[in-house]
Amino acid sequence: MKALLRISVVFFSAIMISGSLYAQTAAEKAAFDKVVASACSMKNMTADFTETKHLDMLSQDVVTKGKLWYMAPSYMRWEYDNLNYGVYNPKTAYMVKDGQRNGALSRGFSQAGRMITQLMGGLGQNLKDYEISYVKEGKDLKVTAVPVQERYRNYVESIEMKFDASLSIIKSFEIKSPSGFTLITFSDVKINTDIDTQLFN
Repeated sequence: MKALLRISVVFFSAIMISGSLYAQTAAEKAAFDKVVASACSMKNMTADFTETKHLDMLSQDVVTKGKLWYMAPSYMRWEYDNLNYGVYNPKTAYMVKDGQRNGALSRGFSQAGRMITQLMGGLGQNLKDYEISYVKEGKDLKVTAVPVQERYRNYVESIEMKFDASLSIIKSFEIKSPSGFTLITFSDVKINTDIDTQLFN
């Protein structure tokens, strides 16, 4: 899980305090502001996801499904099934593959988890190196983050997030790289429900 989400609204909070913003119309600005305002009420989130990984070297895309749990300010569980999942919290981060902790995957998941929870928590430490634009596409609001420095584009060309503009709920998250893309689409998104904190241990 190298990609990383309403994750929606806190991502926007991060943008508000770092990064360069480019808005096209008053309607887009209003939609953006609505999503930002929604961030204040989110304490936790759950969502089902479908992850599609496309690599130019592969003849077929790799598609996996799972569930995401997030609890403010920095707890996350990204689960494909009960034998394959990642846990991130302030004290530790690890990835389990086929029921066993995997050291190599855990290191990568630790970095991804830190970035995601920072975005969710509105810290925005990772967005200062991105230019941010947003545009309405029908009923959706699309936000695009492009690395400012050319050297970063060797790994990530852009990050695109789509939201239901009327509900301020995340619909998809896509990371584009020179070798392909990872697209995550979300469904059954629930905000501020009861979550078993044991999930994050």
